[in-house]
Amino acid sequence: MLDTYVLPVSPDEPTTVAEGLALLEHELDEVPDAVFPGLSGQPPELDPWEVVDILGDEMRSGRLKGFAGYVGGFPAGLCLVGALAAFAPSAAATTGRVPTVACLLVAPRYRTLGLGRVLLAEAESALAAEGVTFVDAYPPKTRPGKEIGPLGTFLQAGFVRMGEAGDRILVRKTLGTTRARKVG
Repeated sequence: MLDTYVLPVSPDEPTTVAEGLALLEHELDEVPDAVFPGLSGQPPELDPWEVVDILGDEMRSGRLKGFAGYVGGFPAGLCLVGALAAFAPSAAATTGRVPTVACLLVAPRYRTLGLGRVLLAEAESALAAEGVTFVDAYPPKTRPGKEIGPLGTFLQAGFVRMGEAGDRILVRKTLGTTRARKVG
C-alpha cells in the first residue's frame, strides 16, 4: 500500500510551493501540450511555460492556495484555488472575481488513485471554512460522451455543467453538496 497524504500549498509552506512548481514543470516536460484548468483571465494561446510562471507567482503571492498530494513521499498532484476573473457561458469575461479552481493536475502514473477528487475535496473544505458558497472550474472540452480527464474528475466530485467559455466548459459546485457522484 502506497503512503498517500495531502499538504497545504501557501506562501507559509514554501516547500509545497516549490514541489508543486516542480511537478508542473515535470509534467509539462513529459506532456508538452498540457492544459491547465482555470486561468480564466489568460488568453488561450498563452504558452504553457508562461502559465507555469503565472501559477508560481500567484502561489508565492498567496493569491492562489491549495493542496499538494503526495504518494510514497513524492509530489503526485496539485489543486490550486483563488479568486479569478469570471467567465460567462457566452465566453465573454464578466466583471468581478469568483472562487475558481485554477489548476488541478495529477501525474499520469497516479491517476487511478482518486487523488484528484481528494485534492478537490480538501480545497472545497478550505473554501467552505472561509465562507465561500460555490467554486467554478474551466476544464478543457472533451469529445462528446468522453467525460474523462479533468472534466470527468470535476463531474464525479459533484460539479455541474453551466455552459461553455471558448475551448473550456464552465462547471460549478455549490459547496456543502455531495462530494462525489457516479458519472454515466
